[in-house]
Amino acid sequence: MGGYIREIFTSIQGEGIRVGQRMAFVRFLGCNLSCNYCDVPECQKKDGPFLYNRKIYPNPVGLDFILDKITEPVVAITGGEPLLQPLFLLDLCNELKKMNRIIYLETNGTLPGAFEMVAGKVDIVALDFKIPSATGRPGMWKKHEEILKLAAKKEVFVKMVINENLIPRELEYTVSIIEKVDKNIPLVIQPVFGRRISNLLDIQKKAMERLKDVRIIPQVHKYLKLE
Repeated sequence: MGGYIREIFTSIQGEGIRVGQRMAFVRFLGCNLSCNYCDVPECQKKDGPFLYNRKIYPNPVGLDFILDKITEPVVAITGGEPLLQPLFLLDLCNELKKMNRIIYLETNGTLPGAFEMVAGKVDIVALDFKIPSATGRPGMWKKHEEILKLAAKKEVFVKMVINENLIPRELEYTVSIIEKVDKNIPLVIQPVFGRRISNLLDIQKKAMERLKDVRIIPQVHKYLKLE
């Protein structure tokens, strides 16, 4: 089975609780959302070439073609939205496990059925809660909660990308869902790159009234001008 992949590259993890850790990145094509702050709009459609080492290859690509290009012990599977290709993702995870790789899955948290298919294969879950004031899209709180429950036994954290328009009830919904599942699950507040948010510390303090671990972490790779 082939999959639609945008690129494979090595860099540091620029977001979340593993920030600074060196990883191989496998970026999937296709997304079911189109957030206002999306920094890879070319991945929103399941269309386009596979890029590797400045060379262009046609999609879809087979597992054998990409596995030898994954050279780091930790593999970040990102997108787009990887869970839109659950069967290929499952095959990829199975092969990576045979290679003793640690699998770090980044997901927008809107496809609980697909996540359940691969949950047993991933080690770390970076789960985006999509905040309407930042994404420009309706909230998907119920789906976020479903996936968080499925991921709770993993190393999981919730990432909340915000801008200066954050509405208090959005923070309330996010905190309530995490608290209901496990208040020890870290919440990462990630400001949209290049936007000034004057009340960041107040937002963090409010969340810390009910959660054990709340961190403010920007997109470090962008400040370092890395992929």
